[in-house]
Amino acid sequence: MRYVTKTFGAGVALAALLVAGCGEKAGDNDAAKGPVADRVIVGATIYTVDGDNRVADAMAVREGKILYVGDRAGAQAYVGDGTQVDVLDGKVIFPGFTDTHAHVASGGEELNGLSLTGVGSVEEIIAKVKAYADAHPDLDIIVGRGWDLTLFPGANPSKDLLDAIVPDRPVYLEGADGHNGWANSKAFEAAGITKDTPDPAKGSFARLADGTPSGALREEANGAISALLPAPTKDGVMGDIRRGMAFQNMQGMTAMVDASVTDSIYNEAFLDLAKDPALPLRMKLSFLPGKTWEDSFTTMETVDEHVAAVVKRRDAFRAVNAGRVDGDGIKIFVDGVAENFTAAVIEPYVNIPDGHDHHGVMNLTPEALTAFVTGVDKEGFNVLFHSLGDQAVRSALDAVENAEKVNGPRDRRHHLSHLEFVDPADIPRFKEIGAVANLQALWHFADTYITDLTLPHIKEDRQRWIYPAKSFKDAGVKLSWGSDWPVSTSDPFDSIEVAVTRQDPRDATSTPFIPEEALTVDDMIHALTINGAWIMGQDTVRGSLEEGKLADYIVVTADPYKVAPADISEIEVLETVVEGVTVYTKSN
Repeated sequence: MRYVTKTFGAGVALAALLVAGCGEKAGDNDAAKGPVADRVIVGATIYTVDGDNRVADAMAVREGKILYVGDRAGAQAYVGDGTQVDVLDGKVIFPGFTDTHAHVASGGEELNGLSLTGVGSVEEIIAKVKAYADAHPDLDIIVGRGWDLTLFPGANPSKDLLDAIVPDRPVYLEGADGHNGWANSKAFEAAGITKDTPDPAKGSFARLADGTPSGALREEANGAISALLPAPTKDGVMGDIRRGMAFQNMQGMTAMVDASVTDSIYNEAFLDLAKDPALPLRMKLSFLPGKTWEDSFTTMETVDEHVAAVVKRRDAFRAVNAGRVDGDGIKIFVDGVAENFTAAVIEPYVNIPDGHDHHGVMNLTPEALTAFVTGVDKEGFNVLFHSLGDQAVRSALDAVENAEKVNGPRDRRHHLSHLEFVDPADIPRFKEIGAVANLQALWHFADTYITDLTLPHIKEDRQRWIYPAKSFKDAGVKLSWGSDWPVSTSDPFDSIEVAVTRQDPRDATSTPFIPEEALTVDDMIHALTINGAWIMGQDTVRGSLEEGKLADYIVVTADPYKVAPADISEIEVLETVVEGVTVYTKSN
């Protein structure tokens, strides 16, 4: 650890609490006057994120809760026999961060497999896939994820590239966005996909001139290949989840919303983990209404059945929950993504290839969306909406508004995620109906996804309303932050920098993207802390550092309020603490 730690026995002079030269005196107490703390921290800049936005330099913790937050003189009263005192001069403390949109199982799986995340060239991807295939001759199918769509013209990688390095086994690689795939000839052959295979209702196969699949798969078309994958085991999935939780701790997360849990082996794995009272990460699960991503609903006839199914799943979690996992959330994929023209938009796409719906794709009929949201809202669920296009955003807001009208008042915490295109007329509606804008702030700069795959296909008058973060803030909308990991990194300081600068966090010379939509550091800290806790229904017990709340906090290397905006992404997490227990420590 990078700070001084001392343990005090009974009768020690409390002046040891104070850093030399601070000018304060501890008095002549020989023992704690109040309850004895397990741990006292002095010297750090402590951002409480309480109602007054207090900044303190001392904190005392006992049995997983905060005893005291204030100045170091006041902290003296809590030092006694066995108290650990940490002198954290120059360090900064925040309430533990909450990721309100992530996928812990798939993130953990990627950490243990073929990861293409961040690989910057086609040549590197091919070399990495070949090395992995050569190192695993026993695998019947090579599976990986994370390839960057923008490395390929039109986001259309060719199967020929994979055939050249793995000609004898199927290869399936999920794209970084989770909505596009890439497969080799053996994979298409094993799945029985030919030029005569029709596209699924909500997806497509990229094709050569004669109709033969060329290698790329969109949305539901991925299901044809992913059906070839080995069936996951509960032990394997539980290992992925625990690996993912450890990674999130390393990034400063003490809590997260898992953004899609199917009614499958994944549900069973989470159910087993929910029995553990000492999980290192608090989790709210967002149930998908089916056994797979593709197994959703489009007609009114099945809505009641889906509502009953998710209620049954939630009740099972309530029966075993030991306190750090709950199943009170729902996830709805309202639409797709802009890069393959499946994000649902009000104004039609322009300059797009034939064969695409120019308004994108709504995954549910408006009637089914409204009916299902009203049904689960009545049962007390809060819904996380995947809503990229402005039509999807509007439809989600309409559904929430209808639920409120039909079901009457209650403590609702629905949140809409991604929000790439938003009609300005719909921005004030968020506050009117109490919906949260769940921002993936890392995406709010002009990367090649924006410049090459999005802007050329959006009418100019709509481009101004891409990721309108500050407009949400100015309208009084509550903001939360989600990473969508492993689609993108869950490093919160990268996201804070992008939100503030609207620039590439790796290129401070890049042109800010719609800079009038930039947020402040304070906006992001609140989104990451108290607002994230609010989304999870836990803001009364955590999310700020106040006496009586749970001791969920992080120690970081520098102060994002004070460093240059371009340096925020360099800040690192030194320690992550959940209920007074250190769950991550950065090695020296």
